[in-house]
Amino acid sequence: MTSPAVPSRRSFLKGGVLLAPLVAAPAAALAEDGSAQRLAALESEASIRALHVQWLRRINAGEFAAAAALFAEPGSATLDGSWTAIRMQADGAPDGAIALSDHGRRACGRYACTVDIETVMPLDNIFAQMAHAQGGGAVRHSEHRLMTVDYLRKDGGWTIGGIAFTPQTTSGRG
Repeated sequence: MTSPAVPSRRSFLKGGVLLAPLVAAPAAALAEDGSAQRLAALESEASIRALHVQWLRRINAGEFAAAAALFAEPGSATLDGSWTAIRMQADGAPDGAIALSDHGRRACGRYACTVDIETVMPLDNIFAQMAHAQGGGAVRHSEHRLMTVDYLRKDGGWTIGGIAFTPQTTSGRG
């Protein structure tokens, strides 16, 4: 009389060793279908979005020197001194379109934003003098802008190459 064969751990290991070459072949095929490039693009886009958020936080906190340090050439980072805040528009649209170049060394982002502007009134008349004396003296308003940001990859990390703002109407988004 023979007993039924009970599989042991050793038999599973032997079978696994035989199947290992078969499992490795599809993984190699996946790497060649462009998934590595897609993964690198997604990682770059996530890094760029994090850089953009970091820049916005520093600008809105008034930390202009720290914000300028995020640029490839910190001396080229200038903003109008009358701007008090830059807010991304929350209209249900994605927070911006980022286009990577083919070689992965440059990218461009386009973001709809609202810029808060404060203009200090000159002390040339009695009404402006009274406003300043009462703690006011500034005219505040907001404008819709399209922010175009150029990003550069330097030393393995992303930096800001330049930023341009173009006026935008509320009815037609750029």
